[in-house]
Amino acid sequence: MGRVDKIGSQVSGIEHGHLVAALTVFGSYSQYICLPAHELVALPAGIDPAEAVCLVLSYVTAYQMLHRMAHVKSGERILVHGAAGGVGTALLQLGALAHAAMYGTVSQGKHKLVADLGAIPIDYKTEDFVKRILTLTGDGVDVVFDPIGGTHLNQSFQTLRKGGRLVAYGFSSVRAHDGNPLLSIVWQFIRLMVWSLSLAGKKGMFYSITGFKKKHPEWFR
Repeated sequence: MGRVDKIGSQVSGIEHGHLVAALTVFGSYSQYICLPAHELVALPAGIDPAEAVCLVLSYVTAYQMLHRMAHVKSGERILVHGAAGGVGTALLQLGALAHAAMYGTVSQGKHKLVADLGAIPIDYKTEDFVKRILTLTGDGVDVVFDPIGGTHLNQSFQTLRKGGRLVAYGFSSVRAHDGNPLLSIVWQFIRLMVWSLSLAGKKGMFYSITGFKKKHPEWFR
């Protein structure tokens, strides 16, 4: 997010000095960046820039995963990994608005934050979150949001009840280990596709905000 410094001769609807937001993908921390005018979304007057910038990535990601991929319904159970992070807290806030029953894996020091957002915190360092979820729910959750990837997806899939959906949206565990990261990511996609053939009706899917933006730019706007 930033202010318009220069405008091309054929550009209309954007003025010098306008505060605008854009999903740049690369270069967002640059002092200057050149983007097509159609990429820019003008901020309404009076909007706090610190609040607006959160929408560009974290809240759009959370909203699209909840409503455009998982299609979460009122009363469904969701498990959010990394529940105290930027996307995690956005998922909990939007999940509460959707009247979902929520659970979040988090370190002990962030339990109050997650509980205040309406979710039951689960300490991923000291608890087996699969056993904890099954104990709390009886038969699992309807949706899991997993930014960790790798073998962690196996555990997330185990928490799903019949008809459940696993939304993977990151590879943090892949980056943290030695080996060929590209091969690990490819294997992750294969694993999600195979799980989608499950006789229990469970589905695995991967979310990419840049992929969604290319396919449905109007959704992003």
